[in-house]
Amino acid sequence: MAEFLNFQCDCGSVTGTVACGSAFFRNRVMCYCDDCQAFVNHLGHEQSLNAFGGTDVFQVSASQVTFTSGKEHVKCLKVTPKGVHRWYTDCCKAPLGNTIGAAWPLVGLIRSSIVQDLDKVVGPISGSVFCKYANQPIPHDIKGPSSHKRIVVTMVMKLMIWRLLGKGSPNPFYSAGKAISKPQCLADEKD
Repeated sequence: MAEFLNFQCDCGSVTGTVACGSAFFRNRVMCYCDDCQAFVNHLGHEQSLNAFGGTDVFQVSASQVTFTSGKEHVKCLKVTPKGVHRWYTDCCKAPLGNTIGAAWPLVGLIRSSIVQDLDKVVGPISGSVFCKYANQPIPHDIKGPSSHKRIVVTMVMKLMIWRLLGKGSPNPFYSAGKAISKPQCLADEKD
């Protein structure tokens, strides 16, 4: 398996690497939540969604992610006031991923930003989450082998261990506990 994956925005101004690590330090899911859909639709990047409205997310610990260029173009937004931080580039409006916040070591990189073929490098998705928000019924063979509940329990256990192991630092999306770009909230724009 490749030691590192590369990610970049659509125009190539923002680039970075993510250490693949062992299977314990990564997770790949298809997320159908309405916030993921709202995020990419707001950016006009619908090609990041599958035919059912799902976003392919490659989850790793924050310490595995490094920007190599263009970090000044990385911006943050939230779909709702208490929502997760969703990261994109202001140069070409490409979605990069999401984080829970500075205290949590999770980075979910969106498949469309990763250069390599994830199926070949890390394997297929482990399962799907928030399927009730899909834009149409999802065939069982597309959902993946793990249920929503199993994926959530597995990820929570990984998060706790990653946090204990100090895998939240360094976190390229935060500096001194604050987001590198002040999060804008889509809900505020609608008011």
